[in-house]
Amino acid sequence: MHLQKKSSWFLALLTLVAVVSVFYLMDSTKQSKEDITLSVDTDQKATIQSVTKEVSSPSPLFEETRLQVSNERNQLRQKLTQQITSDQYFVEEKNKASIEMDTLNKEESTETMLEMQIKALGFPDALVRIEGEEVSVTVMAKELSKYQANEIIYLVKKECEDANVQVKFGANNY
Repeated sequence: MHLQKKSSWFLALLTLVAVVSVFYLMDSTKQSKEDITLSVDTDQKATIQSVTKEVSSPSPLFEETRLQVSNERNQLRQKLTQQITSDQYFVEEKNKASIEMDTLNKEESTETMLEMQIKALGFPDALVRIEGEEVSVTVMAKELSKYQANEIIYLVKKECEDANVQVKFGANNY
């Protein structure tokens, strides 16, 4: 009886934390919002139909690049989802596709987090692109001092330790 009370309290607490977390995520998506629509096909397997990402940006060039990258990743995500849910592939291939999708999601979240951290340094906007071991950072600024560039490289190296980091600045529409 005592164990059941602990379990029910733990479950209630866990549910409360999940609800608050979802509310916080939904409320804080004014700058970056991601919608995932799921549908269940005839084999009772969930498939991702669409993923949209809206990012408000002071730079039309950054916004266009983000949209293009998002479209490319959505196509790749759909291909990987089809591969994972299809019966035509072996377990090893499905596992590889699943790992690739996890890596894609991790890169995407790391890019977003780094962009927010760089903006917190005082830049109006930043664009971070991770492709394997290469990380390209473009910040909106009239000029970029060596100190600022080193600070950005340090931020990136904290998240992606073995990365080759390239920092550029653009004064477009600044």
